[in-house]
Amino acid sequence: MQIMKSRFSLFILSTLSMALAFAAPSSAAISAAKNGPPQWVGSALKVSSAADSQRVTIAAYLSFKNPAALSEFATAVSTPGSKLYGKYLTPAQFRAQYAPNAADVARVQRTLQSLGFHIDYTPASGLFVEASGTVAQVKSAFHVSQSLYSYKGQLLRANAETPTLPAAIADVVTFVAGLDDSAMLRKPDHLRLTEQTTATPMAAGVSPNAPPPVQDGIPSVACSTYWGDHQATLSTAIEPYAQTLPWLMCGYTPQQLRTAYGADQVKETGKGVRVGIVDIYGSPTIVFDANHYSANHGLPLLTAKNFTQILPAGIYNVPANDPCGPQGWYEEESLDVESVHSMAPGANIVFAGDVCTDPANAPLYSLIDEHTVDIVTNSYGYNGEDVPAWFITLENYYFEQAASEGISVVFSSGDDGDLAAQNGIASGSWDATSPWVTAVGGTSLALYANGTKKEWGWGNYRVYLSGATVPANGEGTITDTGAELPFTFYAGSGGGPSLIELAPSYQAYVPTALSEFTYDATTGQEIYLGAPYRVTPDVSMVGDPYTGFLYGETFIMASPPTADPGCVALTVPREYCEGDIGGTSLASPLFAGVLALVNQARANVGSSPIGFVNPALYALERSDSSGSYAAIIDVNKPTAPTAVLRGYITDLTRVRIVTINSFPHPITEGADTSLRTTAGYDNVTGVGTPNIPAFIDALLLY
Repeated sequence: MQIMKSRFSLFILSTLSMALAFAAPSSAAISAAKNGPPQWVGSALKVSSAADSQRVTIAAYLSFKNPAALSEFATAVSTPGSKLYGKYLTPAQFRAQYAPNAADVARVQRTLQSLGFHIDYTPASGLFVEASGTVAQVKSAFHVSQSLYSYKGQLLRANAETPTLPAAIADVVTFVAGLDDSAMLRKPDHLRLTEQTTATPMAAGVSPNAPPPVQDGIPSVACSTYWGDHQATLSTAIEPYAQTLPWLMCGYTPQQLRTAYGADQVKETGKGVRVGIVDIYGSPTIVFDANHYSANHGLPLLTAKNFTQILPAGIYNVPANDPCGPQGWYEEESLDVESVHSMAPGANIVFAGDVCTDPANAPLYSLIDEHTVDIVTNSYGYNGEDVPAWFITLENYYFEQAASEGISVVFSSGDDGDLAAQNGIASGSWDATSPWVTAVGGTSLALYANGTKKEWGWGNYRVYLSGATVPANGEGTITDTGAELPFTFYAGSGGGPSLIELAPSYQAYVPTALSEFTYDATTGQEIYLGAPYRVTPDVSMVGDPYTGFLYGETFIMASPPTADPGCVALTVPREYCEGDIGGTSLASPLFAGVLALVNQARANVGSSPIGFVNPALYALERSDSSGSYAAIIDVNKPTAPTAVLRGYITDLTRVRIVTINSFPHPITEGADTSLRTTAGYDNVTGVGTPNIPAFIDALLLY
């Protein structure tokens, strides 16, 4: 089923540091200094003024009544042992207690209309009024400049002044979102291992609107179906790694992932549970792709009974060069839908698409405010916390409302380790650093043919071999003369401390070395933060693309076509391809699928949904043995230097060694930039990975 909305819109907000404990209010009333310029403007280069005729979307935010009481209630209903645990509010009950006054919402709507704006969307709670207009109207209404800035490779609009609110609404509006383009900093957290090359699409039949992505990748010459079942021996070993190494994984199938985490040992399928997915755009081929994939892998087909899309009008009419990159988000939607469906094949999936420049994250909030879903997974982030302070405040409102209504909100933690290389300082990434969401990190997964597994933190460093010649089938001996040093960081689980949010009470036992210190990439020195801060991730599942997930998607054939045995020709120029993919964009929807199994089991015994799971998650029993019946399996660093091979089917002289949570010079096991996989809680994998049979049983006790 597909529902077209008249318009949705997204953006990011932030409050200075609101450093609050979980039980304290995380969304305090806002001061009079509203909407100063976003932090990133200080690091950006001003290019020009924005055109007065440019159309933009804004969102005028009111405030919930008694935000301190809201935080206390959200904490109580989410904390096992509390008298209110699991006693959630309905949307109507929530609005009656906390929503802004309807008369105030109507006043904001009338005022914006009188200033020439078109009212696009107001949620049932009335938390914000979203409207569209021109840059000239924004400048006139709020007395701000509107300039274009170059920042991190993008051209973004922003104000340089604190806005002045119209007198008629100054007493009720707390923030105005959309005075800048911070929403466009959102990036998906996935990595497709086809080593994309410069390629042009076949022209025949390609729509001027954003078509599927071009299949411009080069698969590996060999890959492993199970860990180590395809190997090669180097003529010159690369120390400290073994001379005989396994090829990277081909991509785990749904059945393999269910085996790896124990979902094959339980009867639950997620039946009756609604799992939401929020991304930008909407893939025009998603139903075809997911059903082709499902048919190939023994999963139920998607129908109007188990799959719904809620999309903005015109979402399929975006050009290929739309600023947020539609094709990358098509991959994201395919990954999200297929991974949720793989882990919870009986769940009902609700996909909510957004537009690139939405300043209110309206699709996410709508799913929460209307309680359309029981769980919502979000596989994107902002590569740090360099977002407007009001964004953080208001999204925390969203997440507190979700907790109050028993909705689980899950975010990917990122794919770039500690982010110090990008931002100069190590930190986690918003939205994962909100204390009201579950941040899911990534692991490297070695599943053996006998069903046993090993799992390590995710941190890849890689290097090409010199003078290499690879056998055509990838088996036997690879001749080489050594490595083209140095090893360089490729990707790894996002994590580290928030620089904004103080440690919530459920993280009271996180080591202070992780919560009170960060790393300055410029000086190479540790920085003392002065107090314990929120640390991510909370939990983890497989994310390493070299040990990733086999997913399927429609592509446009490259010209000339790329050799790929995983592709099946459709109507020219399209083809359907299956290949390996990873990132915490995989880990987050997988964990959402796990929570769907939990919610079904709880419903079967008459219990409420698990809701905001973090307080319970940190209290669960852990073990460092995958053979135990603990709910959480602690993830450790490799016991010996571990790596895989990655070749290229079109060039038998190219081959890489890719490390698994390991850096060779000096030998550092557990490495993921400055983050480290260790025993117990760590900033690569959180508390560990779910052991699904015991995980369900443990959460049935609450």
